[in-house]
Amino acid sequence: MKRVDIEWPALGTKVTATLAEDLNPELTEVWWSMLPYRSVQSHAVVADGHFYHLAPGAEPVHARHRTPEDRSLAPLGSVYLSRLQHLLITYAPLLEPTVCARVARINDEDLQTLRQTAEQCWDAVYRTKRIIEVRVSPHGNPSAPWRLPRQPEVTDPTAQAVLDDLYAQTEHIWLTPPDELLDLHRGRVPLGSRGQYFSTLVYVNGELRLLGSTTLAPLLAATFDSRTTLDSLRAVLPPLTKMQADFLGHCGFHDLRELLHRVHHVLPALRTKDEYRSLVAGLALYVNCLRRWALHYFPWHHGESHPFTSAASDRPGL
Repeated sequence: MKRVDIEWPALGTKVTATLAEDLNPELTEVWWSMLPYRSVQSHAVVADGHFYHLAPGAEPVHARHRTPEDRSLAPLGSVYLSRLQHLLITYAPLLEPTVCARVARINDEDLQTLRQTAEQCWDAVYRTKRIIEVRVSPHGNPSAPWRLPRQPEVTDPTAQAVLDDLYAQTEHIWLTPPDELLDLHRGRVPLGSRGQYFSTLVYVNGELRLLGSTTLAPLLAATFDSRTTLDSLRAVLPPLTKMQADFLGHCGFHDLRELLHRVHHVLPALRTKDEYRSLVAGLALYVNCLRRWALHYFPWHHGESHPFTSAASDRPGL
């Protein structure tokens, strides 16, 4: 029986999860093959009751999810690997009945530690913006070396140069926030009506989510579908991403805009769907990493001025 240690060194906490190989063997193996890795801990701001981090592999977008379940009904401590490349752990009741595939469960003796850790991570995301690193490794082997994995190489030198730069940019911001996002959150980007930039933060979060989760993740999954052709995949990427690239560039994400335009330029040089997959997987991970930082630094504390009405708070689960 395989077990995984999940550790938050800055908090001095660690929990152990037992893999659910009987429920989702293919997806469980995908997670196991990623180990060890490091990421930055995030916390749900809508569904409540769970916290999550970005995993470094593209395989969850297409790997078989054999027995998905309603996370709001699952036992506390359930661990899920989503198609959005997120590793999610439930620690309290959820408000959102999202269906997902379980890959593990935190051992019962660690559930109290899990809850305490999650509450500190909530405070970091909601108030302090403290960066909390999470380390995931095979049980009993915490010191194994790790680097962000590379995507398979492509044939064309110009396309490979784009892939190399995507990797370098992602590695640079994997555990450290990007300067352009910090500048935006410090009011140094003059974009926002009537002298304020809060509305720009809202739109940046929305466009990064649209670009990463709604556009690039499905395109990446489509590369594994025998019905899709390389020509069709080439054709749809630019019109689906150009508007987001240009808007986010106006918001200070110049590296993202340049890389997306370079991806558009080299699409004709890609020879196979596998090469297309490498480029889109590298781009998706970079965008989702930017989105993770945007979510982390968003001023969620403004939610305190928007509490539920008494009628809504009377609903079950609230």
